[in-house]
Order: sequence, then C-alpha cells, then structure tokens
Amino acid sequence: MRTVVAIAALLVGGGAAAAEGPLTVERAVALALERNPEISAREAGLRAARARLEGARLPFQANPEVAIAAGPRSRGGERSTDVDIELSQRVELFGQRGARIDAARAEAAAAEGALAQRRAEIAAQTRIAFARALAAERLAAIAEEDLALSREAARVAEKRLELGDGSRLELNAARVEVGRAARGVALARQAVDAARAELRLVTGTPAGAALRLAGDLAPAGRGGAAPEALVERALAGRGDLAAARHEVDAARAEVRFAAREWLPLPRLGAGFKREEGADIVVGTVAFDLPVWNRNPAGRGTASARLSRAESELGAAERRVREEVLLAARRVAAAREAAQAFDADVVGATKENLALTTQAYQSGKLDLVQVLLIRRSAIEARRGEVEALAALAEAEAELARVSGATVDEWKELQREDEFLDGETAP
Repeated sequence: MRTVVAIAALLVGGGAAAAEGPLTVERAVALALERNPEISAREAGLRAARARLEGARLPFQANPEVAIAAGPRSRGGERSTDVDIELSQRVELFGQRGARIDAARAEAAAAEGALAQRRAEIAAQTRIAFARALAAERLAAIAEEDLALSREAARVAEKRLELGDGSRLELNAARVEVGRAARGVALARQAVDAARAELRLVTGTPAGAALRLAGDLAPAGRGGAAPEALVERALAGRGDLAAARHEVDAARAEVRFAAREWLPLPRLGAGFKREEGADIVVGTVAFDLPVWNRNPAGRGTASARLSRAESELGAAERRVREEVLLAARRVAAAREAAQAFDADVVGATKENLALTTQAYQSGKLDLVQVLLIRRSAIEARRGEVEALAALAEAEAELARVSGATVDEWKELQREDEFLDGETAP
C-alpha cells in the first residue's frame, strides 16, 4: 500500500513539475479566465437564464387540472353512486407565451453579453498586471546594476585615495552613493514582490508561489488605430453594450407581456359524469373575469423598467465613445514617449554606464561628473522601462474599451488602416 501511495505521489509531483514553466502573458490570461470566481458566477447566471428560456418555451405554463367528485344517491329506496370527473388545461391565447419567450431570450442574451464583457475586463487586468510585473523585474535589474556600479566606483575611490590621487570627500560621496543604490535595490525588490502578488491574485495562483515570467514590454503593433474605427467597433461589439441593448429588448417584451397578462386565460376541458346510472360526457370552458384587477402594477413596473433600460443604454453608449477616444489618445501619447527611447538612446546609456567607472579610474572624470552621467543613464533606462510598461497598460485598456479580445487586438494592430499616432479631433 505504501508503495502505491509513493508511486501516486511521484506521478502527481512529476505532473505538477511538468506543468510549471515560464509564465507568458497568453498563459496568464488563460489562467485568469479559467480561475476567476466572478466569471464562474456569471457563467452560472447565464445557465440560469438559459434554463428560464427553456421554461418559457414550454407550450403550457400550467399543468393540467383534474377534479374528481363521487357520492351516493338515494331515490325512492334505490341507491346509486354518482361520479363526476373533469380534466382541464389553462391555455394562453393572447400572445402571453410569445412575449414571455422574447423576454427570456433577451435576458439570456444580456447575460451572455455581460459575461463576455467581464472576460474582456479580466483579460485586460491580467495583461496590465503582467506588464507591471515585467517592468518591476526590469527595474529591479537596473537597480542592482546601479548598485554594482556604485560599489565599483567606491572601490576605485578608495584605491585612488590610497594612491594619493583622490580625496576623502570623494570616497565619502562614493559610499553615500552605494547607500542610495542599496536602498533603491530594496525598494525595487519590494515593488517586484507587490507586482507578483498582484499577478498571482488575478491569475488565481496560490499565494507565495514562484513566478517565472517570459516576455518583453515591446509594443504590440506599429501604431494606434483610427479612433473612430475603434469607436464603431466598440459600439457594435462590446459585451456590456450588447447586454444593455438586450436589456431594452427584455423590457419591451415585459411591457407586452404585462399588457396581456390581465386578459382572461381560458381553461378548456372535458368531463365525464354518471348520474342516476346515466353516463354523460361534457366539454367545459372556464375563464376569469378581469373586473377588479387589470394588472396596473405589472404594467407600470414594466414601463418603468423600459424607460430605465433605454436611459442606461444611451448613457452607456456615450460613456463608451468617450472611453475609447480617451484610451486612443493615451495609447498615442504612450507610444510617442516610448519611441523617444530609440536604439541610439538605449545604446548610448548602456555605453555611458560601462565607460564612466573606467574614465574615473583613469582620472579623465572626477566623481561628480561620474555620478551625474551615471544617474542620467540609469534614469534613462528606467524611463525606457516605465514608458514601455505605460504603453502596454494603455494598449490593454484600449483593447478592453474597444471590445477586442487578445487575439483580435493583435490582429487589428497588424491591419493597414491603423495609423501611427492618429487621434480623433
């Protein structure tokens, strides 16, 4: 038995180890969509809406009714048993069933739209969290490089002082710089921990689990899309707008249903009677008289729901237009900022970092010049990472507000109608 347990544990452990690997943004999005409890809750709501639709499609909402009566009859000394059996079915004749089906169908479609929108939001949140985690790791690496260069400069300053070429002031300044860089490393590592925690949270990864990220912060496409094209796409394809439109359809169907609900629903039936030994077959029709209640509460509630749904749809369409235009401008600005760090700028900063310590050691630069040049280079490298991270976040947000999935957004970025940096007036 112990052998079997050991083998099972080995197989489970081996499977888990095989499943582990570098986490890409695509994998992170897939995990988030798979594990997010809000998506599971909305999927359950969609199943409930579809179940209500199936119920609305039933040809009869009420089950048949059976009434049975029996009793003895005594007449002139003769005794007999009278029997009365009646079977009836309530029937909707004034469009109630059609209105009910329309309302249930629209509510199911609205649930589908809400689910699609929530999936898009979770995907965008995951892409943003992934970009932040990548950026935090890159910034931590830069901070550690800064610390290594500061320690090397302090070592050179100490050696110059021993040789009589330096001063105590330079050595103290170099040691202060080491302290500053060490603090920067500590803060950068804290930022990495926080970013990874955020990514674990959104992807449903257990707390404290190791994450190995794979990917870069390069922009997804050549330029920004024409904003008006994205607006039209969002108005046509966003899940929340689809849900709002279907909510209007459901409200209209409810208005029709409420207007018909007070109409009498006949109960058609057939009966068998035996009276004094004679068998009698009868047909029956029964219906309510709508004298006192013509469903004013239901009609008023349905009308108010329709007005509210139409108002919410109009407000949502205006909000979506503004969101898309604002997100497009944000992408254009972030792309312009990222393009400022071209290959020449990045290469120059790396070269300066490599040359400053050598120049200081050979006496070509004093420590003040070394610190200024190095800080400028470090800030430039940090600026590049932060600009690319801001661009990745802006693109993820634009993908969300335009109603595009990850794959659709990448495909759109490759289309010819995308214009570099163009924004709406």
